Amino acid sequence: MTLLFLDDDDAARAPLAAGLARMLAELFDIDASAYSAGMRPSHVRAEVRKVLREVGAPIDGIHAKPLMAVPLDEVTLVVRLAPGLSFRLPADVPCLDWHLPDPCCAPPAERDDAYRATRDELLRRLRLHLCGAG
Repeated sequence: MTLLFLDDDDAARAPLAAGLARMLAELFDIDASAYSAGMRPSHVRAEVRKVLREVGAPIDGIHAKPLMAVPLDEVTLVVRLAPGLSFRLPADVPCLDWHLPDPCCAPPAERDDAYRATRDELLRRLRLHLCGAG
């Protein structure tokens, strides 16, 4: 299974999801790889690395990238993390919509908690999807 987590800027939600998916794949010996990409990539926020470290998820190689930097011919599932994302993939590649609030938009005093909440929700959904466990 090759997962693509797609966001508007690949700054928070998508790299969080990809890092968590890689962690779960390793922990549960699941044959899965994960990529993140943005329609208009910027840069991965420092908070992403911080909250991934807190749960022991890998942060090596996490950087914002455009969709064209992902091996799209290998993708078997796309997870769209923001509304309004449109792109072309073969019709047989399933897409899930996990529209989550962007933690980058939280007020500064609440930002760390917003990143943790997004991480925890992604982890919950990924456990259900990849491992069948809540």
